Amino acid sequence: MKSFLFKLLLLAVVVTTAYALLGNIIPARFYFAGFYAVAALFILVTLLFHLGLQKSFEKGSKNFIRYYMGATGLKLLLFLIIILIYAFVNKAGAVGFALCFFFYYFTFTAFEVVIANAQFGRVVKEEKEKKGMTEGMNE
Repeated sequence: MKSFLFKLLLLAVVVTTAYALLGNIIPARFYFAGFYAVAALFILVTLLFHLGLQKSFEKGSKNFIRYYMGATGLKLLLFLIIILIYAFVNKAGAVGFALCFFFYYFTFTAFEVVIANAQFGRVVKEEKEKKGMTEGMNE
C-alpha cells in the first residue's frame, strides 16, 4: 500500500505541475485555475477505488472483476454528473473545467489500469487458466 500511495502522490505532483505549466501555453478560456481541487478529487477517488480493489480481491477473482466493473461505471457516472453540474452553474468556465477534468480523468484512469494489471492481473489470469484446465479435464 505504501508503494501505491507513493506512486499516486508522485503522479499527482507530475500531472499537476504539467497542467500548471500548460497554463502558460494554452488560451485562458481552455484553462481551469482551480485545477488543484480537481487533482485532490482524483487523488481521493483513486485511493478509495484502489482500497476497494484490494478488499474485493481478497474475496476472490469474481468479486474483484465485479467490483472493478461496477466501481468504474459508478465513477464515470459520478464524474459526468460533476462536469454537468459545473457546466450549469458556471457556463463561462465550463470548457476549461471540462478539459481540465478530462486531462486528470484520462491520466488517473490509465494509472489505475496499469497498477491494477500489475498488482492483480497475473493472479486473476492464473486463476482463469487453472479453472479452464480443470474444466477441460472434466469433459
